Amino acid sequence: MAKVPDTKENLMKCVCGGCPSHDQCMKDKMEGLFCARGKSTCPVTRNGCICGGCPLASEFDLDALYYCETGAEE
Repeated sequence: MAKVPDTKENLMKCVCGGCPSHDQCMKDKMEGLFCARGKSTCPVTRNGCICGGCPLASEFDLDALYYCETGAEE
């Protein structure tokens, strides 16, 4: 596993906004790229996770889920 850089390029690949757990609070705060930026400041309700299908997951060999809740991959 490698640390995911917080870059514009990685933000463009990010799928957080399409995740069923990405709620209105996260949208209002424009949160995303949790695997690089860390966990959400909003309460997380687990409604499903798409981290495993994110291009960044394969590019950086990530294997965890719910980065919005657990924080950045180190």
